[in-house]
Amino acid sequence: MLFLRELKKIVMSLPYLIFVAAIVTTLFSQGVFRFHNDLMQEPQPGGSYGFKQEEIPDIIMPAALSDLWMEFCENNYTTYPIGFVKHVKLSETDQGKVAAILSEITGEQKDVILGKSDSEKSNPVVRDGMDYSRFKELMALVDDLLGGGSNYAPDTLTGYGTVPLTYEEAKERYELAVSCDQVTGGYARLFSDYAGVMVLSILPVFLAVILCMKDRRAKMEALIYTKKISAARLTLIRFLALVIAAMIPVFILSYVSNIMVWGAANGMQLDYLAPLKYDLGWLLPSVMISTAVGMFLTELTGSPLAAAVQGLWWMIDVNLGIKTVSSGYSLFRLSPRHNSGADSWFRTEDYQNHFRDLLQNRLLITGISLVLVLLTILIYEAKRKGKFGGNIKNRKNKSKA
Repeated sequence: MLFLRELKKIVMSLPYLIFVAAIVTTLFSQGVFRFHNDLMQEPQPGGSYGFKQEEIPDIIMPAALSDLWMEFCENNYTTYPIGFVKHVKLSETDQGKVAAILSEITGEQKDVILGKSDSEKSNPVVRDGMDYSRFKELMALVDDLLGGGSNYAPDTLTGYGTVPLTYEEAKERYELAVSCDQVTGGYARLFSDYAGVMVLSILPVFLAVILCMKDRRAKMEALIYTKKISAARLTLIRFLALVIAAMIPVFILSYVSNIMVWGAANGMQLDYLAPLKYDLGWLLPSVMISTAVGMFLTELTGSPLAAAVQGLWWMIDVNLGIKTVSSGYSLFRLSPRHNSGADSWFRTEDYQNHFRDLLQNRLLITGISLVLVLLTILIYEAKRKGKFGGNIKNRKNKSKA
């Protein structure tokens, strides 16, 4: 059976052994096999329960103003325009515009703000009667001056609204993690967060590229172009074999990670299928897209270009997600994030509220993967017809001559 031969060829290869070793090493470094050292605890009255973010104007405005004032005084603004940190130094004209914004927020004259010496630049306060809607507009103007990606942008300004969790809120989070996540779901989600962003969105492309390039060097194109097997069947079998081979260690490691907390959850109802559910729903699409990119671009170009393309996509996606590590499910994310562990009771409610976004993202990534597989099939067929240098009969005739 062709599928079993393909699967055996993959799992018995040196690149696959390196692939598995890289997964194990990377995930071990992220602590996914030490979840038993970070067990979920029921909150007790009188303790500290962590923090949450809320849009509370009386908290956000002075906190944001304090940061802006400090960066204005130093003329050194921190932004993340494409995820990478960037320190912005404004021109004298733009510094004057920021001073005008600070003047409206604080009530101090612009010239006074610009003329203050370093010793006089103590933190100002928000003027009485400052309208929060207007404050957000002014912060958006600052973000525009900085080129975007700052903490003053409308979608990140609420990050300044950090307040402590109450005992009642912590208790509610704990009970939700016990009832809805059944404990194991939270740990499976945390495993998926690490596994998706650290390895499965990037490593499968190398496996696909190496094995496809190896086939080309071994003259496997003779099989590819022959009429004895359809391009669709061969492509689908190879894609399926690569995906399953990549997922085998994931299935095993996700359960190794999860099993370690089972014994500590005495008396609780556990979801023993949670790792499998997250493997298939969260991680499988990441493996599919990385594999599909590898197969498509390798067949199209005959080069390892796919590794560079997927690597660039992965790098941009990781850096764009720096601000949303705890909860990031945007539609075009390569690797969704939900890096919330036992200390925050896995933020189960936040996950539930964004489940539809996660579902749409995973379906989109799966769809793109299947489109790339279809395009790979078309490339095979085109090569059979002599396009892309793929006419095997002509090459044989030329060699005989």
